Formats: sequence, structure tokens, C-alpha cells
Amino acid sequence: MFIRTRPDGAPVLTDFGIEDETIADVASGQVLVKVDTLSMDAWIRTTLNDAGMHETGDLGSTIRAFGIGQVIASSDAGYAEGDWTYGMLSAQTLALIPSSQLTKVEPEPGVSPQEYIGLLGITTGLTAWVGLIAVGEVQAGDVVLVSGAAGAVGSCVVQFAKARGAHVIGIAGGAAKCAYLVDQLGADAAIDYKAGDVGAQLGALAPDGIDLFFDNVGGSILDAALDNLRPSGGARVVICGAISQYQHLDDVAGPKLYLRLAERNASMRGFVVSHHAARFTEAKKEISALIRDGKARLPEYVVSPIDKFPDALLMLFSGQHTGNLVVKP
Repeated sequence: MFIRTRPDGAPVLTDFGIEDETIADVASGQVLVKVDTLSMDAWIRTTLNDAGMHETGDLGSTIRAFGIGQVIASSDAGYAEGDWTYGMLSAQTLALIPSSQLTKVEPEPGVSPQEYIGLLGITTGLTAWVGLIAVGEVQAGDVVLVSGAAGAVGSCVVQFAKARGAHVIGIAGGAAKCAYLVDQLGADAAIDYKAGDVGAQLGALAPDGIDLFFDNVGGSILDAALDNLRPSGGARVVICGAISQYQHLDDVAGPKLYLRLAERNASMRGFVVSHHAARFTEAKKEISALIRDGKARLPEYVVSPIDKFPDALLMLFSGQHTGNLVVKP
């Protein structure tokens, strides 16, 4: 799948194209990977713009996406046929890629390769862990609020925060997603942003305020959280993403209530997960233990085949899925 035209506002299917290519020989240092599963992440939308938050994709270029796959041919001694690998495999069925751009997925008891685009994925579980723990410094007993909680990152944050002893409130759209947060992921409470004033619902669920807000959404949801920070000080706001703003990055709506940070002696920090690579080993150890102990799971919503990749991207922004949205070519 390639970028045919730049979206004007929300993407449409005609902004994308698909074509067949013949793969040349596997040159020295390269591997040929059969793509198994691609992770559908909100940052992909920003690469379609002329100047986005992330690296812009050229017109005619393959749409970027992280994924896992198996090596079917290798010109690198470090990779053999059948090895599982993870990296920027992009929206295609086969990826010819330098081995230096890949991470070999080493077999681990009780942890499947699929987890590398789920609970152990850099844009999913590792992002959740870094934002919650390395940046947000979650503590046992904290009241933690998570927006976009029924999505991939949010689902991970809910479970990791519970495992650390926090009281967790998730925000999602619709009764079914709220039930998923409480019944399947173990959230203590859920707020349906489609069913009334978010700030009022939050005030009722956390009358003493929240200690940590993990934000994936931005916009009015961020303002509602700022208005409900714990007044006694020390509250933290972690900016992971702002999916409500990605369709119009040239006119982003900032928080109106940012002065609550000063009034309540609180802080707000953004982060890029790759800047915390030094803690990935620690994160993977903790997350893998949660997987083996049955204390963390990330349900998948699967779209297939590869020509449905644009449909999945549009689905990501329309809220039609729950859990980890993936594409199987």
C-alpha cells in the first residue's frame, strides 16, 4: 500500500493505492521477511501529512507501520530462515529490509512472537510502560485516569497500573467499551465520554482528584482531566498522544485549563518512547512476567488482507474497534 495523495482532513480510501512489485535479489546485509501482522497505530496518520509530528512519508512511498514476520531469505549471518523478527515492515506482504533495522524476536517460554506488536510492542506495551512508569512515576494507591483506554496503548496502561497497585479509571466511547475496561481489563471504573459530561462523571468517581492522567486523546478530554487534578499537589499529566487532533495538525487545539497545573502544583510531560530505550530491558522483564502470570492480555481486532490496510486506518479514528487493531496481510 502506498500514499497516493495527501489527505485533506480525514483520509479517504482514494488517498491510497496498491501495486505489485518484483523483489530483487537479497543483497548482503538484507533479509526478506514474510509479514505476519502489522500494528495499526495512530502515529501512522501523521506521516501522511506534508509536515507531521513524525517523519513524513513521500507520495508514492509504502505506508509505514511496525510489524512482525518470519525470515524467508537472508544474506546476513545473524538471521536464518524461519526466524521471527520485528521492525518497520510497513504496509506490504513481503519486506526486503536491512537486518540492522530489525530486532530478532528470541523465543521465550510463555510469550509468543505476537506479543511484539502487542504487550511488548514499542508502539503499544512499551509505550504504555514508559509513559506510566518511567515518565508518570505511578505509585501504589494513585488514582490513575486513562483516556483512549479501550485502544491498544490504553488497554496496556490500565493493566500495568492495576498491577502496580493503582486505582484505575478508564475513558472510552460507548457502553460496550466501558464494560470491556471493567470486566476484561480490571479497571475500577469507566467513563463513557459519549454519555454526558466527562468532567462531572470524573468528579463523582474521583472526588479527591486524580494523581496521574495518561492522555492518548487531547482536546476537551484533557481539559476535563486538568480540572480534576488532586488539589493538594503532586499530580502528573503524561502526554502520550492526541488522536483527537491528528486530522488537523496545522490547527491543534491546546488545553484551555492549563493553569490548573500551576494552581494545583502539578506537572505535565510529553515523551517519545525511543528516548527511554535504556529501560526497555526492565520493561520487557516486567511485562513478560505479567503475561506468563496471566495478569496482562491485549485482545486483537484483526483486519485482513493487505488491501484493507486503509480501511483499518480509518477504523482507528472512527472508534470501531476495541483493543489492538492489527492487519494480517
